[in-house]
Amino acid sequence: MNIDDFSTFVFDLTNSAIGLNLDDHQASQIQILQKAISFDAAWWGWSNFSGGRNRLINTGLFNLPQSYDSVIRAVLHLDPFVKSGRNLAIFAKTIDIKTLELPEDYAKALQAFQISSVLSGHCRLQGETEFNFFLSLYRRKHGPAFSDADCRTYRLVLRHIEQNLSLNLKAELRSLAPDQGEAAIVSEGGAVVRATLEFQNKLQAETANIKKLLSKLSFGQDSWIGDNLILESSKYKPGLALVRMAPNTMLARLSPKERQVADALKKGMTMRDIAAERGVSINTVRNQVAAIYKKTDTKNRTIFIAKFGLR
Repeated sequence: MNIDDFSTFVFDLTNSAIGLNLDDHQASQIQILQKAISFDAAWWGWSNFSGGRNRLINTGLFNLPQSYDSVIRAVLHLDPFVKSGRNLAIFAKTIDIKTLELPEDYAKALQAFQISSVLSGHCRLQGETEFNFFLSLYRRKHGPAFSDADCRTYRLVLRHIEQNLSLNLKAELRSLAPDQGEAAIVSEGGAVVRATLEFQNKLQAETANIKKLLSKLSFGQDSWIGDNLILESSKYKPGLALVRMAPNTMLARLSPKERQVADALKKGMTMRDIAAERGVSINTVRNQVAAIYKKTDTKNRTIFIAKFGLR
């Protein structure tokens, strides 16, 4: 790849990261990568090797059936890329299954999808995280094997792919974070995959047992209230939870639906008006208002509005 092609590649990748949502950016980056390296199919995601086990999350596929993901996971312990590169910060390798002796079950898994050549690697996600970004490119039987030149190009662009994916994800996290708050994506078990700038610093200042707390929140639909912070988790993607962090104010203790009702109360709306606008019964609104008064230590509308003010 010459300098002009490389500059165009980085420019296109950065524009995609800035302008698209996460799913669209991942699809776009595959199209951009095909301008640098010719391939027929691809598989990517985040990996974490710990406790003798390689965990894969947020995987994606290009030009492969969904069944490929489960088939290749079943033989992951035989994958020569995992064995030779798992402890390296950045790694790339190519194999030709026609010329290299591979474990039988691993070779059969590739052959079942007409894959004859593989170019694969990973790079450590930047920042405070235990995860790698991995990307495997495939050529099928009708095409030539990946070359050493392909491998050099791949190593050159891999870090830029990871950086722009992280840029895209951090922008999404910032949009999902509450006002004056932070957010993080956490894998099942409590490992932070990606977080906004101050998430981990604020959490460290709040509690010494971060791992245990995030493990509790990592399955989604849970919450925790500390002295200065409130954490709420929800399902993000399979195997991942979105953890939102907000200052521990009384209003931050409300559920999302209660916050909407509280906003309506601060605008001066009656419970009947709120019920009509939200399409629910007045009894539902009455129960939500009672919960709001209890959580904010107010007894009625007059005290609530005096305490939190009309918008």
